[in-house]
Amino acid sequence: MSRKLICMLAALLLAFLFSGAAPAETVPENLPDSGFPDLNASGFLDEGEYVEENPESGIWRYASPTLRIEIVRRSAEKPAQTWYEAEIWCAEGSAGPRVISADLEKWKKTTEFPYKLVRQNGTVLAISADFAQLRVRQGARAGVVIRNGKILSTRTYGANSSHFPNLDCLAIYGDGDMRVFDSNEKTAEEYLEEGAVDVLSFGPWLIRDGQLNEKALKKYGRSTAQRVAVGMVEKGHYFFMMLEGRITRSRGAGISFLAERLLEKGCTLGFNLDGGQTASIVFMGHQLCKMDNKKRNLSSRRAADILGVGYSELLPAVTDPW
Repeated sequence: MSRKLICMLAALLLAFLFSGAAPAETVPENLPDSGFPDLNASGFLDEGEYVEENPESGIWRYASPTLRIEIVRRSAEKPAQTWYEAEIWCAEGSAGPRVISADLEKWKKTTEFPYKLVRQNGTVLAISADFAQLRVRQGARAGVVIRNGKILSTRTYGANSSHFPNLDCLAIYGDGDMRVFDSNEKTAEEYLEEGAVDVLSFGPWLIRDGQLNEKALKKYGRSTAQRVAVGMVEKGHYFFMMLEGRITRSRGAGISFLAERLLEKGCTLGFNLDGGQTASIVFMGHQLCKMDNKKRNLSSRRAADILGVGYSELLPAVTDPW
C-alpha cells in the first residue's frame, strides 16, 4: 500500500472519529478586559444598577446589589452556529429564575410576545419556557405543570416515552434550588409538598447530579433546530443558553449541543426547554436572537410564559421599538 494512500485513509479515520466534536468557537471581538464596574466582596454592586449592551461585540452585562449577569454571543463556522451563553449569579436570599406568565388567571387563553412580556414585568433576562399552554388547549398531554403554586396540568407520559418532548420536569423551588425529574417521577401534589413553586414540563432533562442523560441525548431531538436550555451550577449560580437555528448564520443543532456546553460550564443540572419558533432570549426588553435572515428581526412566537430572572425599572416601555 502506497504512503499516499495510507495518509488518505488515516485522514478519513480521524475525520470519522472526531465528526461529533464541538465546533471551533469564534470568541467575540473587542471583548473588554474589565467588564463590570467595582463589585463588592460578594460579587454585586453596593447600590444602583449597571447595564451594558454591546450587540456589535456580542456582550451584554447587568449588575445590581442582588443580581449579576454576563451574556456572550458565540459562533462557529463549520457547521454555521450562533448561540448565547448567559451566566447568572443571584445574591444569597434573593430570588432566582422564576416562570413569568402573561396572565395566570387566564392562562389557557392569554399569550404575548416574549419581549413585551418581559417589559410588562420589568424582567432583566428571560428565555422561552415549555409552551405547555398549547398542549393543554389542544387537549394533549402537557405533563405536570405548576405556575406560582397553582396546578395547571397533571396528564403526562411514562418515563422514557417515545414522544418528543417526553414531558420530563424541571422543578423550581422558593429558595432558588432547581431539580430535574423523569416525566412521571413525581405527582403535582408531591412537587408542592416539597416546596416547588413552578414546574415546567418539556424535556428531556439533560444533566442530573453532574451526569449527562446519555440515553436521552441519543434518543431525542436529533433534528437541527433552534434550542433553549437552562442549567444550574449550584443554588444562586445559573446558566441560560439559546442556540439560533434555520437561518444562514446558524443552522441549529440537536439537544446534545447545549447539554455538552452546560456540562463544560460546570452545571450539575440541565434541562431542555421548547425550541423552534418559540426559542428566544431577551435582555432588558430587547430580543437578542435572530429568527430569520432579514435585517429587521422577527419576534419569536407568542407564549403564555417565559423563564426569567431579575427586576429593573430601566426597561423600555412596551410600545417602544424593540
